[in-house]
Amino acid sequence: MKKLITLAAALWAAPVLAQTQATPAPTPAVQTSGSIVSGVQQVDNTTNSSKLTEYRDLQDSFYVPALTFGARHQRTGVFFDLSGANVSRADQTILASAGRPGAWNAQVSWIGVPHNYSNRAVTPYIRRGPGLFEVPATVPITFKKLGTGSADTPGVLASDELIAAYQRAFLTPTPLGTQTNTGHAGLTWSGSDAVSLGIAYDLRDKSGLKPTFGPIGDRPPRTLNIQLTEPVDYRTNDLTLSAEHHGGAYQVRAEYLFSDFANRIDTLQWENVYATPAAGATYDVWDRAVSAYGVRPLPPDNRYHHASVTFGGDLPGSSRVTATAAYGRMEQNETLVPYSYNSDQLAVKSLPRSTADALIDTLNFTADYVVSPAPGVNVRAFYRRYDLNNDTPSSQWQYVTSDTSNLNGNVSYANKRVNLPYAWDRQNMGAEATWRLPRRSTLTFGYEHEGIGREHREADTAEDIFRAAWRTRAAQWISFDARFVQGVRDGGVYENAVTKAGYWYSPSDANDNNNPALTFDNHPDMRRFDVSDRLRRQVDVKVNLTPRDIVAVSAYVRYRMDDFDSNVVASQPLLGSGLSDQAATTPGDQLGRLKDARTRYGIDAFVQPGPRVSLNAFLNFDKGTALERSIEFNENNKANPSAVAVAELGPWTRASSQWTADFDDRTWSAGLGAALQIVPERLAFNADYTLSLTRFDITYGGYGTANFDGTPFPATHQFAFSSPPTVREDLHVLNLRVEVPLKTVMLVAGYSYEKYSLLDWQQSPSAPWVESVGADTLLRDTSRSYQWGNRLFNLGTYLAPGYGAHIGFVGFRYRF
Repeated sequence: MKKLITLAAALWAAPVLAQTQATPAPTPAVQTSGSIVSGVQQVDNTTNSSKLTEYRDLQDSFYVPALTFGARHQRTGVFFDLSGANVSRADQTILASAGRPGAWNAQVSWIGVPHNYSNRAVTPYIRRGPGLFEVPATVPITFKKLGTGSADTPGVLASDELIAAYQRAFLTPTPLGTQTNTGHAGLTWSGSDAVSLGIAYDLRDKSGLKPTFGPIGDRPPRTLNIQLTEPVDYRTNDLTLSAEHHGGAYQVRAEYLFSDFANRIDTLQWENVYATPAAGATYDVWDRAVSAYGVRPLPPDNRYHHASVTFGGDLPGSSRVTATAAYGRMEQNETLVPYSYNSDQLAVKSLPRSTADALIDTLNFTADYVVSPAPGVNVRAFYRRYDLNNDTPSSQWQYVTSDTSNLNGNVSYANKRVNLPYAWDRQNMGAEATWRLPRRSTLTFGYEHEGIGREHREADTAEDIFRAAWRTRAAQWISFDARFVQGVRDGGVYENAVTKAGYWYSPSDANDNNNPALTFDNHPDMRRFDVSDRLRRQVDVKVNLTPRDIVAVSAYVRYRMDDFDSNVVASQPLLGSGLSDQAATTPGDQLGRLKDARTRYGIDAFVQPGPRVSLNAFLNFDKGTALERSIEFNENNKANPSAVAVAELGPWTRASSQWTADFDDRTWSAGLGAALQIVPERLAFNADYTLSLTRFDITYGGYGTANFDGTPFPATHQFAFSSPPTVREDLHVLNLRVEVPLKTVMLVAGYSYEKYSLLDWQQSPSAPWVESVGADTLLRDTSRSYQWGNRLFNLGTYLAPGYGAHIGFVGFRYRF
């Protein structure tokens, strides 16, 4: 704090001593003006939590929070404007424009956005090259068996102690964050009032490290899990060309966009810390061939073209039409990553094709017609069509789950998949009419129909949407706005079996009890919420009151409810298969998201009790709820559900194996603010306080809280679901600011206090079903501690914990 006070004295003294009485000068041909705010910032973060600087750059240093500069040539009108915020820091914004009215205009901008994930992440990995992460040593695992049973518990638990000792020896801090910089340069030229041309270049550069996972194993219970960092090195270059013609009663605009995305790191390759392969070997011999490295592709390079033509014209009868036609093309043809790092061991080594060969075309057409058929009446009709055509070829793949195969090089038949070229077409059409009524009121009614046809999806949908709105200003001091929307979406016939097209099997595979092509992929009672039936109702009401010039109050309420009831009935998905259980019947209760609702309301107030005092306050509440239902069943018995009729992990036919989850999130936010002129034009004081209080709950019911027969499950049972503790997230922010104007200089001092607290079971190192081994960087699920997949080697828990922070600033604002 002494450092801050000393620097403040120096900063404040400099501009004060520099002020002198200037002799008035003649008006120059070029007029300039501007301002600069500069000073020193000091930060005290009690826990060094990244949450404080998640999207901003705070440092103990001198910097320029704001600057402006403008220049105008009085005769020609040529101008130049420059503005900046947080100059020289990672979250800086710089904007510049220049031009001559009616002739040309140029804009340049640069915006930085940091994203700091954590200041306390740790990892054993060392970055050896682009996308290559290796470790100084691996864990000396001696119990090398992935397919474990309860009798193998001692061997797996002993391995946990080896992992914990390894972590104590080799974990080191790692940065975890990204920096995104976006730049823009544009030029518009107008040869006349009728013609203008434009060119723009946009750059988006993102680099850094973000958290990711590196599982190695042939299925989740038999997986060696580790959390590590993923390198980010993206660059997007966009070039936009445009031309516009104004013909009086009509206008035409053409535009072309070329976008190129390049990821300068193509793959992520990480060393398997659990493997000790022989010298020169690509895999370690467990009861499976466990790869020495994991490999997966990162976002691929791709290109996008988009061309559009827009026409707008006036028509007779006080009407106007506007139409746009656009074509887009997305291309991606990167070299595909092999099935596994350990390709030489595989029975099927080669991919069906070597490159992605991905191609998507889009067509978009929109048209609007607006007419005023009678005084006080406006009518708008519109049509929209969007087609997405996917020309990516389908191929038959036999992928390797997480770089692990059987010792003979084979993988499960269920890994035989077909990539499907998903595509759709969407049409929207409708009309709305607005009547202007007495007392400055308007009444609007509208209707819209949306139809979406989808390829390789379960359903096509059709939705009818009705809208109504009323706006009125019955008096000068009050306005009222109310809106209502109702949408009825019909999912038609739900084709649950369409997902079978994503598999390819030989006849010999049909005998397996978990054969999605013969039985089903998703449970037949399940409905995906984006293609199911849906009833939506939404109401918005807003009131503004200004009874006096010194008082203003506004309040709003918004309610939205979605009901996804799709009239699901019991079905027999095996009927006609010839299986002994072909008459088996589903429970007939819809699975998936059933309801979703959100309520928001708030009030804002402003009052100025005197010429030197102003006060403001707000209060908001946001509540969201959702209900989901699912069923726990044994996928290994899809074809013969009767074989597990009384097992804990039972058949897909058993209604008592269903469970529900109620989601409830609530956020209160409020704030108070005051501005006070202590000494008019000599000393000003500003203060504000805001808070945000969030609570999130999940309440489970049905199977999981108890067995299918009603017997309660222990908290650590492998099939137990228990409602987790409430997630709590609170933020308090206090800002104080003092300003001392001195002619062209204003002295500024500011102080902020922030307190953030977080209690989240998802980030906690302990819970009824989770325990830490040695440290919170190794977590173990106690329900089945003998399964490798029930433990996680991670980057740490509470990577962005709560904090208390003091932020001070002293400086000055100089205007010229």
